[in-house]
This record gives sequence, C-alpha cells and structure tokens, in this order.
Amino acid sequence: MTELERSRSKIGKLRPSLSRMNSDAAADATDVHLIDSPRRLPATPIEQRLASALKETGPMSMIRLVKRVAAELYSDELRHGAGVLDIGLIGDRLFNRDIIRELNAANGILWEINQERKSK
Repeated sequence: MTELERSRSKIGKLRPSLSRMNSDAAADATDVHLIDSPRRLPATPIEQRLASALKETGPMSMIRLVKRVAAELYSDELRHGAGVLDIGLIGDRLFNRDIIRELNAANGILWEINQERKSK
C-alpha cells in the first residue's frame, strides 16, 4: 500500500461522510471552496492555512487540500526543531485529523464542502 493510499484510507475513516463511499471516489468527488462572504475570518493557524491554500488555487478536492496543508504544517514544525521528536517518524499525516476537524467545523462559515456524486 502506498503512502497516498494510506492517507486516503485514514481520511475516509476520520470523516464519516467520506467513509460511506469508496475513499478514492469520495476524495475525488469532494470539493472545497471558499465562501465569498465568510461569516468570520480564519481564527486558527490551520484555518489560515486552509483559507490561504484555497485562495491561491481555488476550489480543490478535500484530499488534495488536506495533504497540502499537512505538508506545510509538517515543514514548519521541522523548521522549528520538531525533527528531533517523534514527528520525524510519523510524517505529515500527524496533522490530518486536526485539519479535517477544522475543515468540518468551519464548513458553511469559511468554506463549503460539496460532495458531488458522479453518474455512471
């Protein structure tokens, strides 16, 4: 199993609505985009990263967004000396759960998470 497949599997388990579908199909079909007039500004470092990534690239799949923000947070932590701790063994997937939690918490406030069902 590749690293990408393991990450997709974990994201499917962490987000209940994704776990009901095939994780690859769900990851491709779940689109996240910023709300034009959000109810508030991003408050946490993770929300700020998510909003920044969405501003930069526009709407993207949830899995791509989570992986991108996790990689950025991981790089920041390594730059600040976290490599001497267990973070170096775990990798960027350490941040997936927190990112998904904040994505879900701010859904409809800062961004919209849309699941599009593709017709066969």
